[in-house]
Amino acid sequence: MTESSSFEEPEFLNIDLHVRSRRSLAPLVAAWPSSYQPLIAEGRPDPRWLILYPPGIVKNAESAVRQLLRHIRSLKGAPLQCWKQAHRRVFDIGVRAGGPGHPFEDVRLTPETLRQIVTADAHIQVTVYPAEYQ
Repeated sequence: MTESSSFEEPEFLNIDLHVRSRRSLAPLVAAWPSSYQPLIAEGRPDPRWLILYPPGIVKNAESAVRQLLRHIRSLKGAPLQCWKQAHRRVFDIGVRAGGPGHPFEDVRLTPETLRQIVTADAHIQVTVYPAEYQ
């Protein structure tokens, strides 16, 4: 076994959608069952920070983003206002790096999906997690 094959393989992990606002995001939490509110110092959920997940298991970045965008387009009333009033909306693409000699090239978004992200007034971020030595 070579040293490079001793590391985990590179792979797409998931996409989180981070939403931050100066106001409470409670209506958006209620409208998005697959969400998580990070905890603040007192150990309670931060009412102005929300991490949204696509429903179910996703196979690739394109399908994850499309699921999230579909849910955004379905928002109405107070949840839609929360989305529009947020000052930060970021699609965070999570990937695991490969070991030496293992490039990762499997995250692709189509031009149409990128246009929809822009229309949703959101940004893209990539988080790379280190490969673990096995």
